[in-house]
Parts: sequence; structure tokens; C-alpha cells
Amino acid sequence: MRRLRAALPVLAAVAAIACNPDDVVHRVGWFSTMRVQRSIKPYARPIPPVPGTVPVTGMESVPTLQTGDRFLNPRTRTSESINRGRFVYETYCIVCHGATGRGDGPISSTAGGLYFGVRSLVNDTIAARTDGYIYGTVVNAPLMGRGLMPIYGDKVRGTDRWDVVNYVRTLQAAAKAAGGRR
Repeated sequence: MRRLRAALPVLAAVAAIACNPDDVVHRVGWFSTMRVQRSIKPYARPIPPVPGTVPVTGMESVPTLQTGDRFLNPRTRTSESINRGRFVYETYCIVCHGATGRGDGPISSTAGGLYFGVRSLVNDTIAARTDGYIYGTVVNAPLMGRGLMPIYGDKVRGTDRWDVVNYVRTLQAAAKAAGGRR
């Protein structure tokens, strides 16, 4: 009997170790483990990727001063594109470049602000640049040789970038029609 009593705790310990803890735990209704849970199985229900994720084909290419001219504008200059470009321009660009694109925004030194060197977008130099150059400046101005302008590629995304380019082109056309580029 003594041997049986001494062996009983050892047998109980061996039996407890041999049990699958999931089987024991699931007998209690409110308790579950990570192994058995509600989840989406691979390929069972494809869901769209989260905005901003890197596509499977790789990252989008960023224009540089050498490659910016190769980017072609996929957006036609429709009223929808220009209106969206105006909205984005008024959200991010007007504070420096001003309402007409002359570089006379409220924080520009031209208008009495603190920041000098804000370029006019309606001068002949920028008007002669390609859409890809302007697009690259919106995405990453320092890579395009505009060291003082901050990077807006993380704020202005997707087709909004091309819509801003289209809106800048309308500002340039309006300045040319008015007869005064600076």
C-alpha cells in the first residue's frame, strides 16, 4: 500500500504531462487557446490590401532629377482632374506658392513671410518642364534639386499627384493668358 501511495503522485504527474492541454482546457467553456481560434484561412476569402502597402511587384519608382522627365502623365486634363488638383493644391501648396502660383503665399518672403526662395510655378522655366518633373517635385522635391521644398509624397498620394500637375498647368495657362509670367 505504501508503494502504491508513493507511486500515485508520480502516475498523476505522468498522466497530466501526457494529456493534450488543449483538450483539458476546452472542457472549460469560456477558456480557449491560440491554437484553436476563429481566423481567416489562407486563400479562403481574399480581401483587398491595406492602402499604402507595398505591391507584390515591388515599390513604386521615385522620380529623380535624371529620371523625372521619363514619367508620363496618365491623367487627362478633365474638369474632374483639375478640380481635384485645385483641392489638393489649396490644401498643401497654396501656403507657399500662393493662389495664382506666383510664389507669393502667406509664408513666402515675397508676401512678408519667413521663407525665402519659394519658386513661382507660372514662370517660363517651370512651364517648359515636363509633367514628370513637376510630379517628381511633388513626390520628393530634394531628389529633384529643390532642397528647400519639403517632401509631399507621403501626403499627396496616387492620382492626386497628377491632378496637382494638371492644376499647375491651368495656373500656367491662366498666367500666360493674362500676359504676365514671372
